[in-house]
Amino acid sequence: MRSRSESSTSQTRLRQRIGQESRRSRHRGPRKAAEPTGDIKSRLGSANAAFIAGRYVDAALILADIIRINAETHEAWTLLAGVFEENQDIDNALKALIYAAHLRAKHTTSWYQAATLALERTGVLRHKYLLNAEFCYAAAIRADPTNLDARYRKAAVCIERGKIGPAISDYKVILARQSHDRDILRRLAELYIDQDEAGAAIELYRESIAHFRSSSSQPSQVFDWTDLDTYVTLYEHDAQYDGALQELRSLARWLSGRGAEEFWDEFPAEDCEWDSDDRRRILVLPFTPGRYPASSYGDSLPLELRVKLGVYRLHLGNHKEAFASASTTHRHHFGWLKEPDGDGAAARYCYYFRLVADHLFETSLHGDALKFYLKSKHLSEEIDGTLLVQMGRCFLHVQDDQQAEECFREAVELDGEDIDPRIELARMYERLGKPEQAFHHLNEVMLLRRRQGGRSRLSDEGRSIETVPPTIKKTTRRRYRPRQQTQRPPLQGSQAEHLQSQYLTLRNNCESMRNGDTSSIDAWMSAARDLTDDFRSFKKFYPLDKYIKFLGYSGGSRLEAETPLDQDLTAMAERLSRGLSTQFQSQTNTPAIEIPEDYHGIPFRAWLDIFLEYALCLARNGDAREAYNLCEAAKDAIVFFHSREDMFLIHVCWCVCALIANDEETCVSVARFFTKDYQFTTDSYRMFAAVTRVCHSPISWYSSGPTQKYMLRQIKAMDYALVDEVQRKKYFSERGSYSARDANGHPIINDDLDIALLMLYGHILFSGTSYLYALNYFLRAHALDPENPMINLSTGLAYVHLALKRQTDNRQHNILQGTTFLFRYYNARKSSVHIEERQEAHFNIARTYHMLGLTHLAIPYYNKVLSESSTSSGDWGQENLVIDTVYNLQTLYSTSGNLALAAKITKTWLII
Repeated sequence: MRSRSESSTSQTRLRQRIGQESRRSRHRGPRKAAEPTGDIKSRLGSANAAFIAGRYVDAALILADIIRINAETHEAWTLLAGVFEENQDIDNALKALIYAAHLRAKHTTSWYQAATLALERTGVLRHKYLLNAEFCYAAAIRADPTNLDARYRKAAVCIERGKIGPAISDYKVILARQSHDRDILRRLAELYIDQDEAGAAIELYRESIAHFRSSSSQPSQVFDWTDLDTYVTLYEHDAQYDGALQELRSLARWLSGRGAEEFWDEFPAEDCEWDSDDRRRILVLPFTPGRYPASSYGDSLPLELRVKLGVYRLHLGNHKEAFASASTTHRHHFGWLKEPDGDGAAARYCYYFRLVADHLFETSLHGDALKFYLKSKHLSEEIDGTLLVQMGRCFLHVQDDQQAEECFREAVELDGEDIDPRIELARMYERLGKPEQAFHHLNEVMLLRRRQGGRSRLSDEGRSIETVPPTIKKTTRRRYRPRQQTQRPPLQGSQAEHLQSQYLTLRNNCESMRNGDTSSIDAWMSAARDLTDDFRSFKKFYPLDKYIKFLGYSGGSRLEAETPLDQDLTAMAERLSRGLSTQFQSQTNTPAIEIPEDYHGIPFRAWLDIFLEYALCLARNGDAREAYNLCEAAKDAIVFFHSREDMFLIHVCWCVCALIANDEETCVSVARFFTKDYQFTTDSYRMFAAVTRVCHSPISWYSSGPTQKYMLRQIKAMDYALVDEVQRKKYFSERGSYSARDANGHPIINDDLDIALLMLYGHILFSGTSYLYALNYFLRAHALDPENPMINLSTGLAYVHLALKRQTDNRQHNILQGTTFLFRYYNARKSSVHIEERQEAHFNIARTYHMLGLTHLAIPYYNKVLSESSTSSGDWGQENLVIDTVYNLQTLYSTSGNLALAAKITKTWLII
């Protein structure tokens, strides 16, 4: 017989073995969908027949039934997507395809089908479905990590969405599996330039170039002139002209079949190996004429790369190699643009003339740049304003003001919305002593900027994102063009202009935003966010002591805050204004320094409107916390803090944001401002009550301890001013005075009790079930206004509720007191000319009797409510109490066992 220890050990081993077997047999990943039953197949056949016959509604109903029976039926989802697509419901069609793809997650075809629908069938809404396409391609990659086509397509979608980092990651994975793929290298070069990381692309190219040069293939088969252009452009992006020159010469020599002539690298200051003849080459001792064909030297280098060589020489200061010398007959780099056929080269290569001219202008060779600009102007089919402006600037540098003026005026006539020529004209006229004309053009610049929303020179070239994999795409020779940069934060020097542009965007979208247009709301909120963030970051508005009044800008803050446009234009406008108004200033004394009323050219009143309306938009979008922060930032800014009207508007907006969020705590906290800054003003206490009443939340903060203490201090401050010194010493503590003070520090003296304050505090106590204490303040208000219906109603209800408490001194006496005040209220209301007030009086008396259990007394008053409704033919709106009355009567009859009467009154009044 085995011992107990041996038995327990064997059982433990058995459990361990069973557990290991269960873990080993556990299925991982999505389980295979069950085979469709015969009924499902029959229904799918009917759905297919209906779809082919064009009965899409019938097909959709059958498919919905199939999905209800078995939601894992892949064919039902794909067919349903077809039904939605035929009905032009692309959104639901895409959802159905994505659901179907999840059922066969390992099949990339389903994910491709959904992504294709998102990209090709969504039309103008394509940008909204790019995220769906990216998700589908990512799922296809998870299903098949070796699928490079899906990764290529996903990268293209990421580029279109502006997600450059993920696109780079995908292309690098493709490059790791397709080593030294030239097309992927080009795409990575474009993306790295967008990311300002050209160095990373240079390293990738270096590795591939080393591999290409070590292979036995012909150079043009593995690396062509377009690749070389892309490679050296990466050096250009980082202004590494020396490295670009060295790499261009070496690789061009290799592509020309002269890779062995490395001795040319020993002569970095000359490019004679690319001359059209041997006149300078024979002066180089290692050179052997005839070793290589003459066509592998000067004629082999493409004109575009030759121009680049000249540009690099230009930036490196070697002008001799860039230009053709007048004393020689051979052509240097820029000289290749001048052929014997006159203007034939310029007509064919106008772009290169313009490129050379721009670089000459950049290197301050304005006279030479002007020659190329003039050639481009005479031969270009379309003359743009930029060309004319650049020509005018060159004329200015060569001191030909007349020709410069003609160029700028021609640019203005060519494009009436162009700002640059007007700026140049204003500067030129100011220099020439023509302030009236300069000021005229400067005003035009300001008007155009307000109209256009700021200057933008970035041309959005609509480039289609190719989704064809590199193995399918045909390779065509093209010149590399860096992609336009994505949106960047504005530079420090142009930040004021950016804000002015955002302000104009905000104004242009204001009306449509208020009308509920979604795109306008997004644009408006984006502009408002930039504006408010800049305002909140300006330290001058938020000193350590916010009680210091705003006295103006100083130092660096003045330059930052008072510059709505470019800094030089603002200075020009000031100079011109002083020059034009000299005769008037001489007749008057120097004006006193005025406190500015704007920031970045936008008035403070407009800034406050932006803050408050943006806060309301944030609250409506569910971001109440940020809305509160915005209101608090406006409150703490010294330009608003010392304005009573601004502070009132800020707190009203703050209350509205809290009401939108149903935040009772914030409502109570902010509403205190009105009772504090407008103390002993009846409307401030009414506003406190209205705000807390409108907030749809439990009354936990309305009747909380802090609120009660605050209102009690208000009452004590009111009482303090109405008693003499003897009573003050007797009834008020010595440690603090309860006298209130206004904004100027002067004491506020009230000459009477405020009924609204007494009733407000009484209702706070009433809602906290402190009926006995509430009666104290209700009776004080009753003594001041004994005929007020609201006071009588509140006092009567307080007595009745006090009588219903478990511990009460005299229940019958309290009920008698309560009904006395209630009938004073009733007598005042029942004779009212307004039917709503008469109906309200009947209902309140009936409800009181009903609460006391005196149903035989409640029923007649309930019936009076119904009779008032029967005799009235007016529009009740939301004041009609018939529904509440009938519901109470129905409950009363049913609980008493009279179901027939309950059914009768229900059919009469409650059935629509």
